[in-house]
Amino acid sequence: MLIRILDRYLFWQLLAGVLLVLMTLTALDAFFSYINELDDVGRGDYGHLEALLVIFFSLPERMYQYAPTAVLIGGLLSLGGLAAQGELTAMRAAGMSVRGIAGATLKAGLVFVVAIFLLGEWLAPLAQEKGERLRTGSVSANLAMQSDSGLWMKHAGRFIRTRGIANNSHLLDVEVFEFDANRLRSIVRAASARKTEGGWLLGAVSRVEFADGRVKSSQVDEEKWDQLVDDNMFAVLQQKPERMSAFDLYDYVGYLKANHLESAQYRLAFWNRFVQPFSSLVMLLLALPYVFGSQRTGGAGQKLFIGALLGVGYYLVSRLLNQLGIVYGVPPFLSAILPPLIFLTLAVVMLRRV
Repeated sequence: MLIRILDRYLFWQLLAGVLLVLMTLTALDAFFSYINELDDVGRGDYGHLEALLVIFFSLPERMYQYAPTAVLIGGLLSLGGLAAQGELTAMRAAGMSVRGIAGATLKAGLVFVVAIFLLGEWLAPLAQEKGERLRTGSVSANLAMQSDSGLWMKHAGRFIRTRGIANNSHLLDVEVFEFDANRLRSIVRAASARKTEGGWLLGAVSRVEFADGRVKSSQVDEEKWDQLVDDNMFAVLQQKPERMSAFDLYDYVGYLKANHLESAQYRLAFWNRFVQPFSSLVMLLLALPYVFGSQRTGGAGQKLFIGALLGVGYYLVSRLLNQLGIVYGVPPFLSAILPPLIFLTLAVVMLRRV
């Protein structure tokens, strides 16, 4: 009974510390992002209210990205506070071993893992999509609608639907509807459209033309166009892997493979969707050796400094190994799982010395 009470006490202490750090980091990042958004205020219908709403919709994604660092720093501060007040010593005197405290901490960490996974898989992509649609619809009138079938735009008298953009150059699954006054003149379908220096190169093109009460159809392997999509819309069309759910990434990777397009960064993002919550658990384990190793020394400032260094170190190592994996053709799963495994090994080795 006593152990269960202590488990719950540790959980609530950790939760309070992690939420405090997470809210602080997210608020600071959102504030500086709002300052950057002011550069676009005044363009089209994009005002201060729209900028605030865009930042609001981006909060779940920011919380998801900061979760591992928040768990590490929050864990250091919470457990460090318990150690400084002698509460961890009292727990050990009551019969709770270092492994028992670590086990209770891991139970809390598992709750964080589930919450972070749900945040990144469901809430963050949904909110981010709404924010992007609001921002783009306010700044530019080119984007008409976004639906399950893709993005719809109006450009140079044409209505264009596309599934999205891959690798900053390929539009996927394109349909172009050309009108003459209020009458449909032609429908052009292309499996892909690639941006080139001289314009656009459409592949696997089928065209249906309506004229004089007749319907004419034709097909060609390739077709060159001078204009298709406004270059300013590329940032909107691009399927950014970090803003897609695991399910969408899996489906999108299959689509890219079917069209013989590079998919390494999307496969890496898919595995990172599962590794990101796991890395939060690793960060929590990494905080334990520093707490047990300095129960009588080191204040909150020192623990905050240590946590910041470890958090930045993990971020840099993770980004470096991820990018090196893409450059040198390392399997995406290995590139994604290697950084948390390195820090997990470090945490286990340090815990054994406590």
